[in-house]
Amino acid sequence: MNMLANAGTPERNKDVAERLNGQPTETLALLDTVFKTDSNLDLKHKVLDLADFLSSKLAVATVERAIIDGDFKIRVRALQVAYRLRIDALNDKMTEILVNPRLDFEMRKWALHVLASTDITNQGRLLREIARRQDEDLELRREAIFALTNAVSDEALGTLCALLGDVNEEIRRSSAWALARIRVPESINCLLAALDDSDDQVRDWAIRGLRDMDDSKALEKLSETLLNRSPSEQVRIIRLVVERRSEVIQRAIVMLLDSESSEVRRVAAWALSISPYPPAVPSLRELLNDEDEDVRSYARAALIRSGGIDTSDLRM
Repeated sequence: MNMLANAGTPERNKDVAERLNGQPTETLALLDTVFKTDSNLDLKHKVLDLADFLSSKLAVATVERAIIDGDFKIRVRALQVAYRLRIDALNDKMTEILVNPRLDFEMRKWALHVLASTDITNQGRLLREIARRQDEDLELRREAIFALTNAVSDEALGTLCALLGDVNEEIRRSSAWALARIRVPESINCLLAALDDSDDQVRDWAIRGLRDMDDSKALEKLSETLLNRSPSEQVRIIRLVVERRSEVIQRAIVMLLDSESSEVRRVAAWALSISPYPPAVPSLRELLNDEDEDVRSYARAALIRSGGIDTSDLRM
């Protein structure tokens, strides 16, 4: 107990942990004493502070006792320790916590991430079930979706694609985000379908996912979508895809310089001003006499940045 009382700073914690590691039997007895009552909150927190420096066996023993403690904060901290240290020896306990709907979300969330970080191969099925379950806690479903991005599999991709059709927009957003993060060609058709979602954020994540893939099909399909959407959607897509600096995308943007919508022309010219594309010069020159002042201004900037353009010819 006196050793624990001296803990507190990182330096002291490391020193105390080394002494505890040197006498494992006595330390296990100490852990039993600390966690057997609800009156030692300060000492319990000190023990959890030491976990990073304890031996694997003692760290597991600490978490094992703390996750069943009577204090909620201690239980959550123990789960966070298990996640941080990637402790897999208690995964059976983690599963029990995760599947118990009566437990608090924070506990179930950290148990989920422990399982996902230590044994995603064997726990993937459970995570997919939680993500799909309509009567499950919404936030826990979202956490399961995030966790599925840690190990890409056909089953995980299938689940994420299926969830793009979920009735809850938060789930659809999370699934689109997950597929955008994974960025594999197998998800192209799913993301293309998500471009028709009623929710702006779902469509935005689908656009980002297609934009960031190193895949010609994804970029070609995204370009086709750009050209065939309403002016407001064209503006949205241009703003999201311009940073990709893909010739496929830039060609589509050039075609929109001739749009009947001044807003589309304005944003297309702006995009070419920050992502120069020399083949766009003839089309940009035609905009120097556009009725919209902002279109003319962005066209001039784009022409200058395209390279090899004499600014005196632009009446600057």
